[in-house]
Amino acid sequence: MARRRRNFVGYFYLPCGRKEYPVKEDDFLDLRSKEECPVKNDPLGPKSNEEFHVENELLEFTLAELSRFTSQFSSKNLIGLTYFGKLYRGKMPIASDQDKVTKDVTVKILVDDERNYGFRIHDDELPRLEDELKFLQAPKIRGNPNLVKVVGYCRKEIVGVVYDINPLDTLHNLIFQDDFNWLRRVKTAVELARLLAYLHDRNQSYLIRNLAPSHIVVDQNFTPVLFEFGMLVGGVLGTTVDESDMRLGPFGYNDPFYAYYGPAAYNVKSDVYAFGISLYNLLSKRALDKEKYTGCEIDKWVANEYKHRRSYVDESLEDDTYFDRRDGRKLTELARQCMDDEQKKRPEMKEVFERLKGLRCCLAAVL
Repeated sequence: MARRRRNFVGYFYLPCGRKEYPVKEDDFLDLRSKEECPVKNDPLGPKSNEEFHVENELLEFTLAELSRFTSQFSSKNLIGLTYFGKLYRGKMPIASDQDKVTKDVTVKILVDDERNYGFRIHDDELPRLEDELKFLQAPKIRGNPNLVKVVGYCRKEIVGVVYDINPLDTLHNLIFQDDFNWLRRVKTAVELARLLAYLHDRNQSYLIRNLAPSHIVVDQNFTPVLFEFGMLVGGVLGTTVDESDMRLGPFGYNDPFYAYYGPAAYNVKSDVYAFGISLYNLLSKRALDKEKYTGCEIDKWVANEYKHRRSYVDESLEDDTYFDRRDGRKLTELARQCMDDEQKKRPEMKEVFERLKGLRCCLAAVL
């Protein structure tokens, strides 16, 4: 079926036209449009001073197509739940002979539900999708190895995105696995720190606001890739935070300042806090127990974990060939500083990245 160019809810044009689906493999590998697609003015006012052109050609899918990709959204293909929806493995046909030739993809479905701490989401899946596509198509973002690559989207009947990635699993699920060894955990921390340092750069100033291991997948090369952007602000999206929007991010990863002062208190140091909790997860092979601890008690729980052994590193990881106790102590201290109750005492992500690069396993070029 030929796909026509569509005006995507008034924000900007997505070049979906003149592509046949299923696409040919060459088209899939180089989904480029010769036409430039300027950003249209937001009727509510400009979101950023930065202008850019969407060059990647995206496909618009139907609900039936997404269902076929995922075998009717089979539970066997469910990778995990996100803060705003569900993530599935999928197989996308890339030739005209039905499903004989396929490409591994990942399908994210945005779901309207009431899981977000009692605050119901009111028909905002489309605006979140618009912002995500706008962000991922920005020139300074597109091509980043730690951010997902978009193949296409669905905006009728259901709101979803199709990504060009075949992940091993979410980082949340890998945290508990023994074969996710020390070097892979350190590599994950280093690359996530590099990504956040880049996004926090003053020339862009993006805030993730819902960073968590459940929003990161790890690809076949053990590269962490961020795929959830439902609360993202900054850069091409503008820096305004709606103070009436009292949604919290994933349990356990919210800056305590947010609980006390609301959305206005959120800044780059809040992403640093979420990174610190994620680093703790990587070191300890443990995730936060939502049933046992409330958000206000997270700091006490982590403090008790440290008090017992003066280290967050799980004992099984200390037996790893590449583990160095000096690195373990440095990582524990770094995680503690990132999780400090006082925002001003937390390091910036640029410093975090530099300190991670100084670990012995990094200096030895093992990673």
